[in-house]
Order: sequence, then structure tokens, then C-alpha cells
Amino acid sequence: MNIKTLLLAVLASVFLAACGGGDDEEMNHDAPESDEMRTLDVGLFTPDHIMSGETVEMTAHVTSNEEDVTDAEHVMFEVQDENAETVEEITAEHSENGEYTVEYTFDEAGTYTVISHVDAFSLHTMPSSEVIVE
Repeated sequence: MNIKTLLLAVLASVFLAACGGGDDEEMNHDAPESDEMRTLDVGLFTPDHIMSGETVEMTAHVTSNEEDVTDAEHVMFEVQDENAETVEEITAEHSENGEYTVEYTFDEAGTYTVISHVDAFSLHTMPSSEVIVE
């Protein structure tokens, strides 16, 4: 056997061993939900314009793979002022049908940004909305 043939045989053996895996873990086709890719979508609902001193309801509707998420790991609403400084952070609890709702009173006039931070299924998303307070 010449050196090239021997080298080719060794490389082929290494390649086939690597393709063999060594990981005997296989996809579970009986439970496809464990193997499927998850999405995390949040619809953030806040008022556009309000008067100062008014208490409003803010809602994050959380879905994954088009189904309501009733057990998100963490849902928090962050209120920022015009300078992007955090005014308040409010943890939300699930109310119904994948909706996480908080009430908040904007005491001073200005333009605020509301950001909902949502963690579920090892994913994080943070949609935002602008609220103008007069």
C-alpha cells in the first residue's frame, strides 16, 4: 500500500467516525412539541394620548406559536421619560388569555416610552409604545 492510499483510508475512517456522532440522542417524533422551534410574540397595548393624573391600563398580549402564553417567566413594564430615563418598572401578572395587565398613573405631562420586557421559553422580547401625556 502506498502512503496516499493509507492516508486516504485513515481520513475516511476519521470522517465516518465523526459522522457516527457518539451522541445517541435522537429527535422524539412521538412528542414533536419538544423538538419544534418556539416563537415569542407580544402585542403591547397602551393609550396614545392621556391627561396627567389619569390612571390607565397597559396590556401585553403574549403568544408563542400562535397560542396564548399563560405562564411567562417574567413580564415587566418599564416606563421611560423623554430623556430615556427609567421612571418606574412594574411587574405584571397574568390576567387571562395570555394577557398581562398593569395599571399606571402618569403624574406629569410629557412624552413617555413604555417598554414591555417579556421572558418565556428562554426567549426575550421588548416591544415599546409611546404615550403622550398632556
